[in-house]
Amino acid sequence: MASELKQVNLSKGEVLFEPDAIVTRVYFPVDSVISFIGHTGKGAGVEVWAVGSEGIAGVSGTLGKTKPFRGVVQVPGRAFESKASLFRKSLQHPSRFHAAVLAYYDDLLVQISYLGICNNLHPIEQRLCRWLLMIRDRARTNHLKFTQEAIAAILGTRRATISEAAAGLQAAGVISYRPGSITIRSRKALEKVACRCYKLINARRA
Repeated sequence: MASELKQVNLSKGEVLFEPDAIVTRVYFPVDSVISFIGHTGKGAGVEVWAVGSEGIAGVSGTLGKTKPFRGVVQVPGRAFESKASLFRKSLQHPSRFHAAVLAYYDDLLVQISYLGICNNLHPIEQRLCRWLLMIRDRARTNHLKFTQEAIAAILGTRRATISEAAAGLQAAGVISYRPGSITIRSRKALEKVACRCYKLINARRA
């Protein structure tokens, strides 16, 4: 299948998957990050999972049914693209690639399950720290270009709530923030504040 892959450059905000649309392409991120957003029914959305270099974007849509999620590029960068039909064909016979895809799909289900718990039960400061750590691991940089509005939309909360949480983290020296940009100053401190969901999800990806 490797010979069929095409390298592409993904732009921030680019929509790769539309809700309830047939998946025709799958993506293997290199240094980009793709977020899948589920609508809350109130005109807003929340991130239900994200994919970086550890996984495959669009894998859930290759099973023959459409999915009610929008796939948006959160961190721009490179990815390898494949036709979904070729991807499905490569899974028809046992192989190391087939086994790796199944292992990733299992990890993806765990990630989605913990994010569901996290979004429902944990305080916003813990959720913000968990999200910052996960996006940092995938983007491989401590300098993240996100507005507070964008983070609020991803975490399904208000901008004012994110602003308050970010201000607390900045006062503690954990991060520094300026409009449109967040810099992680202390990963260790960020891990202390983050909920246990980060370690549980990260253990599956290690």
